[in-house]
Amino acid sequence: MHVWSRPIISRVIDGNYVDNYTLHLRFSEGSEGEVDFEQETENIRLRTGVKGMQRIVSILNHKGGVGKTTSAVNIAACIGEKGGRVLLIDMDPQGSASVSLGVKDDGSAILRALQSSMALPVVSTSAERVDLVPSGPCLAAGHQRFSGAGAVGTGLLARCLAHMEGEWDWIIIDCPPTLEIFTQNALRVSRYLVVPVEAHYLGLTGLNQMIETVESVVSLNPDIEISAVIPCRAHPRRRIHREIMTELERTFPGKVAPYIRENVALAESPGRGLPVILYAPKSNGAHDFREVTRWLMKRLCSA
Repeated sequence: MHVWSRPIISRVIDGNYVDNYTLHLRFSEGSEGEVDFEQETENIRLRTGVKGMQRIVSILNHKGGVGKTTSAVNIAACIGEKGGRVLLIDMDPQGSASVSLGVKDDGSAILRALQSSMALPVVSTSAERVDLVPSGPCLAAGHQRFSGAGAVGTGLLARCLAHMEGEWDWIIIDCPPTLEIFTQNALRVSRYLVVPVEAHYLGLTGLNQMIETVESVVSLNPDIEISAVIPCRAHPRRRIHREIMTELERTFPGKVAPYIRENVALAESPGRGLPVILYAPKSNGAHDFREVTRWLMKRLCSA
């Protein structure tokens, strides 16, 4: 397994780091007002921070167990299967996305990168054309450390991405299931927000919170919006499934992806450290995620 974390070579002029893509200011205690984080975030969105980078997608739901990490891992794998180059960033200290791809990490490397505004650590995975920024429990130490840092705290990921070297077409971020500092960092750099939702009534209740979440970060990123909703753990033969789908379409017209059926292979594949298309390529779970990914790529590429 190859690991690299190489920053773009920069020059230092009058205390400022200058590279081909953006300006990175040294900052010390009391100097956060000198850093133009809005411009740095704009540089990321303008595809200049990461060479070849096309789209940044955050996958988020405040409710646990709805298929958030399963969606992030398997959408990344399906994009890779279709020929796209993907960087999957595990921003959750639980490290579930990392484990689901067979990577065990304590989270110290990503924490160190965020603290130092350096390129994120990247590892290769078993999924074709999918690279991973792994995470783990050590990242949780950054929650309190970064939360009181104001604009500095919410701009850390943008600064790290601006130092990355890579030829990725997509960056997918698996967010923690709360609106905390790591989620705010992800939403700040993302153009698209994808929300997996469990296809039952309790799953619908969390969507109001998601709408409020988007409204709360508009000041950080005016372009962010809920781009797609993915119904997960669906039982299409049940009447409640049809009712849930109707309600989702009413709330998010044109943004409801094909549903993901409840499937044993989806539950088993994380334990094998493989996306479902590699663990059980002919399963319903693999079929459904291929369909969702095809729909999602078409929708986001035309946005």
